[in-house]
Amino acid sequence: KGYHVAQVRVVFTLTSKATDLLFPAGPVKPPAHLAYVEWFTPFQQPESHHGLYKISRLMCHGERLASIIDVLDIRRSVHLFPNFGAVVPREWTSSTVLELCSSFFVNSFSDRHAYLTIV
Repeated sequence: KGYHVAQVRVVFTLTSKATDLLFPAGPVKPPAHLAYVEWFTPFQQPESHHGLYKISRLMCHGERLASIIDVLDIRRSVHLFPNFGAVVPREWTSSTVLELCSSFFVNSFSDRHAYLTIV
């Protein structure tokens, strides 16, 4: 129930042959666009000193939990702060931090819509 954070890795469409194979004719129309996403842990209680939710990668047997979802199920983007402690590791850049950081804070104060959606 509620919203979950995921990192979109790729957005794609299926060929008509793959669509026919995976979605046999039925009452439900198959999605036009799909996204491969990697999940983060569900929201728990916000941190007491700043009110932000702490999340990390959702793992299963040592691997990131991933899914293929309909892009229409994506609500919005969110802003994540890396949880880095006293010193930011030098190897973290804007290109690598999502891969190298183990936990993040969800910025519910980035805009009014984020605040109303997350809090």
